Amino acid sequence: MKKVIYQVDAFSDVPFGGNPAGVVPNAMGLNETQMLNIAREMNLSETAFIFPMKDDMADYEVRFFTPTQEVDLCGHATIASFFALASKGIITGTNNVEIIKQKTKAGILPVELYFKGGKIDSVMMTQAKPKFVFNVQNIPELAQIMGISVNDIGIEGYSLIPEAVSTGLTDIMLPVKSLSALKSINPNYAKLTEYSNNLNIIGVHAFTLETEDEASTLACRNFGPAAGIDEEAATGTSNGALGAYLTKNNVLKFEDNITITCEQGYYMNRPSKIIVRLEGSTDDLTVKVGGKAFIVMEKFTSEI
Repeated sequence: MKKVIYQVDAFSDVPFGGNPAGVVPNAMGLNETQMLNIAREMNLSETAFIFPMKDDMADYEVRFFTPTQEVDLCGHATIASFFALASKGIITGTNNVEIIKQKTKAGILPVELYFKGGKIDSVMMTQAKPKFVFNVQNIPELAQIMGISVNDIGIEGYSLIPEAVSTGLTDIMLPVKSLSALKSINPNYAKLTEYSNNLNIIGVHAFTLETEDEASTLACRNFGPAAGIDEEAATGTSNGALGAYLTKNNVLKFEDNITITCEQGYYMNRPSKIIVRLEGSTDDLTVKVGGKAFIVMEKFTSEI
C-alpha cells in the first residue's frame, strides 16, 4: 500500500510562505502507528489524514498528528487539507460556496470552500465562540518579557490594554503602536514560557494597525514558546481571537459582518495572509478564519 502525501503551505498563495502542513488525501487502511510514522517523517507541526465517509453525519473524517502525538484539531492543517482536496478535483465547485462537514476529535465542524471560475479560491473554518478570559494587570512585566517599552504598548486613538482572548486557544492580545515596535519585539523565551504556563495561556499575539502590505488590515506576530513554538508564521485561532478583541473594543466598524486580513510571518521569511470573518452581533459573534494555500510538494510513501 502506497499513499500520496502533499506538503501544503496554508495562509499563503505563494510557495514557502504561510504555515506548512502535511496532507494525506486518502488515509483509508492506515492505522495509528503508520499515521504517526508518516507525521514523524514529514516533521511538520501537523499532518492531516483524511478518510472519506459515506453517512449523513460528515463528508470526511480528519485526524491530525504532530510528530509525537495525535491532536484533536488543527486550523492550518484543516485549511491545507480542503484546499488540497479542491485543488486536485476531489471536491468541485463553480462560483459558489461548498460547505463540507469534517468529523474531528473536537466534533463535527463545517468548512466553507469558496470557488471562482471553477477553481478553489479560499477555505474558511468556524471557530469556537469568543471568550474574554482576563485583562493583563501588570503591563510593565509583560513589556519586559517581550523586550519592549511600556510606551510601545497600545494603539493611538483607542483605549486598548492587553487581554487574554480565546476562540479555541487562549492568547494574550498585545496592541503595539507601530510596525517598528512590532519588529523590535524580542522576547525572553524562558520567561515567556514560565509566564504563559502560570497564566494557562498558549502565548502572546502582538499586533499593530500599521502594515507592510496596504491590502492588509493589520500586522501580527505570534509567540508561543510554552507550546514549543517560539514564533509562528500563521496562526488561525490567534487571529480569530484578535478579530473578536477588535470588535469588542470598537476598533472595527462592525454591524452584522466584516472581513479583515491579518499579515503575519513577514519577519520570518514566511509571509502569510489570514482572513478573519466576523458575523452576527457583538453579543453573539461568529468567528471564521481561513485563507488560501499552496501545494509545494507531492510525495509518496514506500509500501507500508
